[in-house]
Amino acid sequence: MTQLAKGAQASATATEAAVSATEGAVDAAEVARATRTDAVSSGLVRKSGDRRAEGRKPKGSKPSVKQSRSKGEGKADAKAADEPASQEAKSALQARRHLAALAADAAADEADDSDELEGTGDAYRASRAAIHAARREKASVANPEKATPAKEAATEAKAIRRIGKGTEAEASAKRTAEMRRAQSRRTWLRARTARASESATAAKAAGEATRKGAAKTLAGAAASAAGPVAGALSGVLCFVLAVLVVSQLMSAIFGFWKSEAAKASLDGLPPYITVEMVEAALECQEKYGHPAGCTLAQIICESGAGDHLSLLAERDKNLFGIKWASSFLGCPEVAGKRSWATNEEYGGQVVGIMADFTVFKGHRECIVFRSRVLLANSRYSGNALIQQAIAEKSSDKMAEGLKDAGYATSSDYVASLKSAMDAYGLRRFDGMSLEDFRSGAANGDAIVAAAVSQLGVPYVWGGTTPGVGLDCSGLTQYCYAQAGISIPRNSEDQASAGRRVPLSEAKPGDILWRPGHVAIYAGGDEYIHEPHTGDVCRRASGIAYFTCAIRFR
Repeated sequence: MTQLAKGAQASATATEAAVSATEGAVDAAEVARATRTDAVSSGLVRKSGDRRAEGRKPKGSKPSVKQSRSKGEGKADAKAADEPASQEAKSALQARRHLAALAADAAADEADDSDELEGTGDAYRASRAAIHAARREKASVANPEKATPAKEAATEAKAIRRIGKGTEAEASAKRTAEMRRAQSRRTWLRARTARASESATAAKAAGEATRKGAAKTLAGAAASAAGPVAGALSGVLCFVLAVLVVSQLMSAIFGFWKSEAAKASLDGLPPYITVEMVEAALECQEKYGHPAGCTLAQIICESGAGDHLSLLAERDKNLFGIKWASSFLGCPEVAGKRSWATNEEYGGQVVGIMADFTVFKGHRECIVFRSRVLLANSRYSGNALIQQAIAEKSSDKMAEGLKDAGYATSSDYVASLKSAMDAYGLRRFDGMSLEDFRSGAANGDAIVAAAVSQLGVPYVWGGTTPGVGLDCSGLTQYCYAQAGISIPRNSEDQASAGRRVPLSEAKPGDILWRPGHVAIYAGGDEYIHEPHTGDVCRRASGIAYFTCAIRFR
C-alpha cells in the first residue's frame, strides 16, 4: 500500500506540472496528453516497450503531436473536439486497471507466504499471463497490421515465461497432491499390514485348533486301540468310586441318626421351644422345685404366636410377661424395662392398657429369674397349692397355684396351661433330671408310662385312638408322641426309620420288632403290646420273641 500511495502522489505532481506548462496553449491534444494520469506516467510500472528495449538505444522517436497534425490535419480536425475527453477516460481506465493488478499481485504474494495457500501467487500470475496473451491474440487478429513478427515473438516469449511460472505452480500443486496421495497410500499400507497380521493370527489360532483336534483324534484312536486296558482301568475306578460313595452315604446316614437322636427330646414341641429353654426349666425344677412341665406350658401360653415367639419374648426376652418393679433393677438377669400395650381381664372385661415390662438379657436368664426371684416372693412361695405342686412334682397343681396366687388375671389361665400340657406331653418333664434329659433316659420312662396308661384298651386293626382302640403300631406311635418323639405310623416304617440294636442292648422305652409286630420294652424280660384282634393291651414276657430293638433316642 505504501508503493501505491507514492505512485498516486507522483501522478498528482506530474499532472500539476503538465497543467502549468501548457497554460495558455490552444492545442487540445497537447493538454490532454500532458494531463493524462496513468500507471506509466505515475511511475508505478514501465512501458512494455521500454522494458523490451532496455540496454539498447531506441531506433527512433515518435512523431510529435504537431507532426501528426501536419500529416493528417484533416482527420485531426475532425477528431479534435472529442479526442481530449476520450483520451482522459482511457487514461483513467488504464490507471485503475494497473492499480487493481498491483493490488491483486500483492494479495496473491501475501497468500503465497502462508503454508495453506502456497503457490497462489504463481497460479495467479500464470492465469493473468494467459488472459493477456489471449487479449493480444485477439487484438492481433482484429488489427493484423499491428502484429509485427518482432512483437509476436516478444509476446510469445513473455507468455512462455508466464506460463512457465504457472507450470511451476501447477507442478508444485501436483507435488503436494502426490505427497498427500503417498501419505494416504502409506496409511492404506499400514492398515493392510494390520489386517494381514490379524489374518495371520486367526490362521495361527485355526491351525492350533486343528492341531488340537488332530491330537484329540489321535488320542481317541489310541484309546480305541487300548480299549481292553481302558475297560479294566475304568472298572477299577468305578469300584473305588462306589466304595467311596457307599462310605459317604453310610456316614451321612449314621450322622443323620445321631442328629435325630440328639433332637428327639424336642420332637412334638413347638418350634420356638429350644433346648436351652428345656434345660433351664429342668435346672430350676431341680433347684427350686417348680415343675418343668408347667414352666414350659407358661412359655407356650404367654409367648407363643403360631410357630414363633411374640415380639415381647423375641426382642425383650420376656417369656412370661413379667411386669417391671423397681426392686428388679439390681438383678443380674435384668437388662432394663420397656413400655408395651397389652390386654388384661378385669371383672370379666378385657381392657387395653400400657404397662412397663422387664427386659431380660436372655431366655435362660428369664426362666431363672422366674424361679429365683418372682416365685420366691411370699405371695407365691406361701401358697398352699404351689407348695403341694413342689412336693408332688405336679404341673397341674402348679398351674392351679399360680392362678390362685394372682399370677394372671385371665379366668381361663389354668385351662390354657393344662391344654398345652396335654397337647405337647409336657408332664413327662415333671421329675426329670437335667442329666436324664441330656442322656435321653427320661424319655424311656415317659414312653413306658404312656404304654402302662393304655393297658386294657382293646386291639382295633388300624386303630390310633388312645383309650378307645389301638393296634400294635398305633400303641407305639402314641407312646412316643407322649415323650415328644414323632415316629412313622406302621411297624415296617418304624423299623426302617429307627436305629436297630441287639435285644441284649435294649433299654426301657425302645421298640421291640419282628416282621409284622411291635411292642414297648418295659425292662427286664417284659414288654407291653396290643396282641391281636379280640385281645387288649397287656404286659407280656419273653423278649426273645422279637428280632431286634429299634431306638429313636
